[in-house]
Amino acid sequence: MDLNAFDTALSRKPFGDSAYVREQMHLTFKRRLESLGISVQAARHLLTALQQATPQTEYRTLGDPLLRRAVQHLLTPEVVGPRRNLLSPQLSAQVIEAVAQHVETGAANGPLQGDSADAQWLGDPSSTPWIWSPGQDRGFVGETFTRFIEQQFGGGLAQPSESDLAVLRQGFQLLDELLPLTSRGALSHTHLIGLTPGTDTWAGKASSSQFTVVGIVFLNRKLLQNPWWVAEHLLHEALHQKLYDFRHAHSLLARDLDDSPNAPVDVSRVVSLWNVPGLDGNNRWDVHRAMAAFHVYVHLALLCSLAEQYASRLRDIYGPLDAPKPMTESRKAFERAHYLAESLRAECWDELGLAGRRMVDWLNAVLDAMDQAPPPAGSFLHLILDRYLKEARRLRGATVTDDLATTLAALGRSEAETFREVLSAIGAKDHLDTFTTEPAPRPAHDHQTAFAQQRHHIADTLLRLAPNGYSLASLCRPPGPSADEMVRAMVEASSRELATTSAAIPTDRDRPHHIPSPWHGH
Repeated sequence: MDLNAFDTALSRKPFGDSAYVREQMHLTFKRRLESLGISVQAARHLLTALQQATPQTEYRTLGDPLLRRAVQHLLTPEVVGPRRNLLSPQLSAQVIEAVAQHVETGAANGPLQGDSADAQWLGDPSSTPWIWSPGQDRGFVGETFTRFIEQQFGGGLAQPSESDLAVLRQGFQLLDELLPLTSRGALSHTHLIGLTPGTDTWAGKASSSQFTVVGIVFLNRKLLQNPWWVAEHLLHEALHQKLYDFRHAHSLLARDLDDSPNAPVDVSRVVSLWNVPGLDGNNRWDVHRAMAAFHVYVHLALLCSLAEQYASRLRDIYGPLDAPKPMTESRKAFERAHYLAESLRAECWDELGLAGRRMVDWLNAVLDAMDQAPPPAGSFLHLILDRYLKEARRLRGATVTDDLATTLAALGRSEAETFREVLSAIGAKDHLDTFTTEPAPRPAHDHQTAFAQQRHHIADTLLRLAPNGYSLASLCRPPGPSADEMVRAMVEASSRELATTSAAIPTDRDRPHHIPSPWHGH
């Protein structure tokens, strides 16, 4: 099967055609400016200026993160929350007026860049994002943006080094080799890249995007080491920007059609089983987050498959695929995409708008065409065991307090007992060995190492025994218990116990945080 053909398939109208998505988003924001123009003179001024602007000026202006946030602030004065006053109505109007004046100069650059001639671009300045550098915030718009980012995220952005810029561009070039149509389209929805210092409030976040601050993606500069990793995260976040632009002009979610300030709020329905939940159950996603993840994983399944296919040919240019901070394995991307497709249909279908349902159908059709060996419907053993091993890996760097040592010893015993029960349920007691008959680490042992070894043995054994690699269900003798559910209950209980222990395993803060907008309507 020629996987390259799917690069074209994922770029087709309406859901994949970036030119169409941008056109619809532009029309939507012009309607919003027209609506605001009744009471905000600056909005009328900007709309008039845009009517005379070139397509390039319009593209950069209506993609500007600060302008779009200012427009949204003026449209939603009823928004509540601790950060509601980051842009006051007066300041928002001043931002729009400053942007209008910028558009009247005929500049092809966006308002944030202004007349700066030393901006660093990811690629072609006409269609790729530029990379924010502290010190480029000259002028009212730039200064306002800097304050906004610091207040919104609790910290400012980092100064990119020459090596940062080099690896970012390598990642972009790699994307262009592997997935040219899809990556160019997605990146055209991103106007700015902000590098985070990876400390304080930015600590633990590899990359992030927010629906409330569109047009900009954030990457942790501490992790800019491997071009393959950079390529994946650039595409990941750019795809979110593309979906955000689509949602602004289409009924992605059912609540997008409700203009009432009392429109229902999404509830968390989809459990991303492979993610560590922590104390707050952060692996439970609402429909917006689940849809965003599904959209990304379908595309990543293709990107990572092509990367694995061409890794040897591209090694001399971009280094090894399995270098530190490697790409996601294509099989994992496929498996997560299938699970999210099932979950959206089972848990969130009523919360999706017409466009959202059709997008799920489209993405699912592409996914099915790409994957010749999909997991059986309803399977989840592989996903929950992925988390099981992830928790063990994250323990390696934890300080072993007395509480943690006690917890690991107790979990080692309880997990070994569950493992014995699962093996009994599937008639495989002969797979017991010292890991399960003597599971508790001795005092002289490295607690994390012993715990991780036992978990790897349990996970490897169960996946090897699963006839299809995805489920033990066919081995269970009715009316006995479900072995898969027994494993899930074990992992969920262990996750809760680890989360409540001092020096607990960090939650998945390296996952992008996608916060749904409180604004309803187009």
